[in-house]
Amino acid sequence: MVVGTHILLNAKSSSLDLLQSKLLFEEFILKTINDLELVQVGAVFHGFDEGGFTCVVCLTESHLAIHTWPEFSYYTADVYLCDYTRNNYDLTILLSNKIKEYFSSYEIKEQIISR
Repeated sequence: MVVGTHILLNAKSSSLDLLQSKLLFEEFILKTINDLELVQVGAVFHGFDEGGFTCVVCLTESHLAIHTWPEFSYYTADVYLCDYTRNNYDLTILLSNKIKEYFSSYEIKEQIISR
């Protein structure tokens, strides 16, 4: 039985400005969630004094989490969408791809896990 798709991303970004800006990512991801018709139930965005940010967005479909390290041109992402009311496999892939595009990602290590 598969109840959802979980994607783990480790990647480098060619955009240090985007790795630094909690505000720009917050605007991007909340719009993206809305455009994909996902349902946000809570979110925390925290910027670090030294640079970079971390965020967790809880969704009725599950969650996504991001942590950035601008000093290494690096970020990690955790995208998990459950399939309770519909098959969200393609949507999970799409959301992950949008995050990779947002950060102009390269040297991507990605794991796709059926749960």
